[in-house]
Amino acid sequence: MQHADALAAILMGLFAAAVGVWLWRARRGHVPYVRRLAGIAALEEAVGRATEMGRPIIFAMGCTDVQRIETHASLAVLGHVARLAARMRTPLLALVRVANTYPITEEVMREAYTTEGVPDQFRAEEQVRYLSEESVVYAMGVARLIEETGAGCAIFFGAFDFTSLLMAEPGARMGVLQIAGDPSLYQIPFFVCTCSHTVVGEEYFAAGAYVSSDPTMRGTLVSQDAIKAILAALIVVGTVAAQLAWGPAQWLVDLLSRYQ
Repeated sequence: MQHADALAAILMGLFAAAVGVWLWRARRGHVPYVRRLAGIAALEEAVGRATEMGRPIIFAMGCTDVQRIETHASLAVLGHVARLAARMRTPLLALVRVANTYPITEEVMREAYTTEGVPDQFRAEEQVRYLSEESVVYAMGVARLIEETGAGCAIFFGAFDFTSLLMAEPGARMGVLQIAGDPSLYQIPFFVCTCSHTVVGEEYFAAGAYVSSDPTMRGTLVSQDAIKAILAALIVVGTVAAQLAWGPAQWLVDLLSRYQ
């Protein structure tokens, strides 16, 4: 087992400083800029389209439980969609797959409606539905509701499995505006083929900070980018020093080679 040494201690100090500085700046009012994410920005358009058509919004969550970060990213987007739906008086159905996410899903939606000043419009027994933890059964349930309700838009945001195409295909066939987000690159091709917008890779985890005005979330996101920049700079410096065989930098090359 490899133990921490001087380089690890220095890196940990740099990373902690980056996080601390950005959080401090964010809390003092310097909220970091997050570039526009097309898929997340299109959520308002999707909700508006469903409102104009007088049809409900379908929000399908992934297969992870409350202990996974993917679930919390999905809930952050659900809260944003719920606020838009409450503001525009549009029916919203959140379809839950994992049982232990049901209570927190209900609470996120209730808080969104309360924030918009219409708590009486939220009906948990109708708007939050638990379908099944069996992947095929859940996918068929989502597809059936999209077809039966004539959904105005469908949003798939979470970690999905091989049934992603089964869920999204009916909406694509009906011409429903669909938006998907999945951190797994294996499912992205299926969503790209069937959805109008797709959130891929790290954009999935940045979505929560994008839709939120919370300075802590945005500060944390930017500090992660700063950490990546530090690591990239170290890799470049080490590579250049190794190629040039620069004597004074040999100690840095030796240190970095231990982590390859």
